[in-house]
Amino acid sequence: MGIESHFVEALIREAQHQPIGGDVILIGRQTVYFSPDAILNLLKQHGIDTAKYVPSELETSGTSNVDLREFANQKLITDRQLFRLLGVPNVLALDHSDYEGAEIIHDLTKPIPDRLKGSADFIADGSTLDNVFDPVTVITNFSDMLRPGGRLIMANMFSNHFEPYVILPPLWYLDYFTMNGFADCKVYIIVYGKDVDTIGEPAEVFTINLDMLIDPDRRITPFFAYRIMAAIVFAEKGVKSTSHLRPIQQHYRSAKDWLTYRANLASIRQNPRPHLVRSRGPISLQDVRGGHLFMADDFSARDPRTEILRTLAAE
Repeated sequence: MGIESHFVEALIREAQHQPIGGDVILIGRQTVYFSPDAILNLLKQHGIDTAKYVPSELETSGTSNVDLREFANQKLITDRQLFRLLGVPNVLALDHSDYEGAEIIHDLTKPIPDRLKGSADFIADGSTLDNVFDPVTVITNFSDMLRPGGRLIMANMFSNHFEPYVILPPLWYLDYFTMNGFADCKVYIIVYGKDVDTIGEPAEVFTINLDMLIDPDRRITPFFAYRIMAAIVFAEKGVKSTSHLRPIQQHYRSAKDWLTYRANLASIRQNPRPHLVRSRGPISLQDVRGGHLFMADDFSARDPRTEILRTLAAE
């Protein structure tokens, strides 16, 4: 999948909230869907001074051969260049082989060795869990690789486009990080346009309504749309976070587990981190299932029913 516009904007927002530094690990070398001009324009939109950068001097990976027509024959910046622009001088890549120049070699479907435990301050992954047979081991490895205070951002397909091996629902991620006591977890559902040949804009973004999960009398309904969808997940490891706990689906969760879950989720709910991902345009989905909020273009989470009525009134 690589690193597309919503992912990049989330990185920028996170770096502005809390600088990205220390040991940064990419899960595989990543295609970054930005030309030099486009990335500098996005940085400017977020108030970042780019005067010292010359587009032609940014590192590119040559002409894109990605099978996405909106990026055909474009020169795209490298993943290393993206992180340099965010103030990270060096990043390492982890992969199961060195064929794309990865510096760390390990098969993430197998437990990581001790040398990799607590080795990362920041992990960025542009699509691994949807391409492996054992995503549970992979997400456990990510958690074990993080130091306390370490952060993870990843994107995976949430629809059967571009041949995912598995499709994981948004609650799968939230439940794992909540039950393991992470300091923060944000899950965003990206709903792309109706054109199945593009992951470009426009796209609508939704997030899980945590208040509904905290309320014992309410439940979350699965999100559904006949479009290309992906999930962007952010998580921050706490001092007491674990990695081994396996959550039980909400319909079968015990009363004891619900107490732990809701207490941990309430703590996440209080985290001051701003939202990282937004929609680019008004809402168009007319049947948004219960328990989800619409991410407006100002990064505010809003009631989708109100947004639908506002959009209809403006037409």
